[in-house]
Amino acid sequence: MPSDEMRAVRIHGFGDESVLAVETAPVPEPGPGDVLVRVHAAGVNPVDSLVRQGVFTVSDRPLPWIPGWDFAGTVVAVGSATTRWSVGDVVYGRPSLARDGSYAQYLAVDAGEIAAIPRALSSESAAAVPLVTLTAWKALFDLGGLGSGGTVLVHAGAGGVGTMAVQLARHRGAKVVATASGDGIELARSLGADEVVDHRNEDFAARGRFADVVLDTVGGRTLERSYGVVVPGGTLVTIAGVPDVATAAGLGITAQTFVLDSNGPRLADIAGLIDGGDLRPVVTRVFDLDEVAQAHRLIDSGRTRGKVVLRVP
Repeated sequence: MPSDEMRAVRIHGFGDESVLAVETAPVPEPGPGDVLVRVHAAGVNPVDSLVRQGVFTVSDRPLPWIPGWDFAGTVVAVGSATTRWSVGDVVYGRPSLARDGSYAQYLAVDAGEIAAIPRALSSESAAAVPLVTLTAWKALFDLGGLGSGGTVLVHAGAGGVGTMAVQLARHRGAKVVATASGDGIELARSLGADEVVDHRNEDFAARGRFADVVLDTVGGRTLERSYGVVVPGGTLVTIAGVPDVATAAGLGITAQTFVLDSNGPRLADIAGLIDGGDLRPVVTRVFDLDEVAQAHRLIDSGRTRGKVVLRVP
């Protein structure tokens, strides 16, 4: 068992990256249905920044909070009611947003929210997988109903969610059109996009109604102009805004958003795809835990390709 204290990133108030304090914190106590994980790496996601800023409230617990909702690590203790996992298991997951997160040396997480780490990946690469891949899967398949032979438009195909969405859709047998710019164009193409729209030089909306499913990860004007490219009976899913249900109904389409649930069994399926060579995470920067403010500045810039990860010593 670890000592009573650990290094962690905590926020005592909301604001810019300066509110991220690297400090000593108590090691969490695992509940009966939990495991305690020694975290080796933690993914950094835009939702982390929204929580830090106070834009997205994930809990009514009093501050301080530990952010971070992607991780890979080793089980070091199991709760009294946990039978699936054992000390020494190497796992990854997307824990509940309502609890302290993974920017820490130790994390208490529900045993149903984790899966065995993909054998093909390092801890840093595995920590980049859960949140974005679960998001892409739910948007494309659970809500969008995308299947073989369908056409999907993935906005920001070189971003965190976009890189995984392009690959999942390709694996499902769909035609994949992605938007990107700069070096993101070749990245999206290398991941399996059949067509890549350079959004700086081409108007995706000028193509008319061609997509069975649109996955919007950008919001704003991109979301507003995406309704008109969905075929009648199709679906627009956004994770970057509030859908205009009236506009969607007028076009004969469905528009949805969602809050992601944790899903250990699905992460096991995703690990199988990764180990089978059908899916790979894209990690562009790895920072040490002490460099968390720098990692957040990069996320806030909106110019990342793939994922940013924290190494937890």
